[in-house]
Amino acid sequence: MKTKSKIFVATLMALIAITFACTRPQPEDLIIGTWKVDTIFTTNVDTSLVDPMRLQQVLEMQKQVYFVINENGQMDLISPFGAKTANWEMNNDSLILTATFIDNNQVSKIKFDEITKEKLVLKEESNTGTFITEYRKQ
Repeated sequence: MKTKSKIFVATLMALIAITFACTRPQPEDLIIGTWKVDTIFTTNVDTSLVDPMRLQQVLEMQKQVYFVINENGQMDLISPFGAKTANWEMNNDSLILTATFIDNNQVSKIKFDEITKEKLVLKEESNTGTFITEYRKQ
């Protein structure tokens, strides 16, 4: 009788664990909404490769860019230079969003370091330095 009780409890615990795992929001659900730059951090910037004043100008322009990710599989990227629309897909395991821009079929892959209900973190490393951009949901 004790063995059957142990099996029953183990089975029940497994079902509860599976239920909680399935109800936890997936990254593709969390990214739906309007996202604006909150902060941009820079580290290891090589000033021999980039003019600090020019870099500051680029970062200020980046702060004006925002995007809207819709449930219908489309996203809009809005910048001072205009708006672009893309179809998007999210890989929940790798946190890579693939955007295919409608006007020119250009494909862009965006690897997020963190995705939560209120924050997206994007880390980009280049030969000029490391740039960490935090977006907040509006």
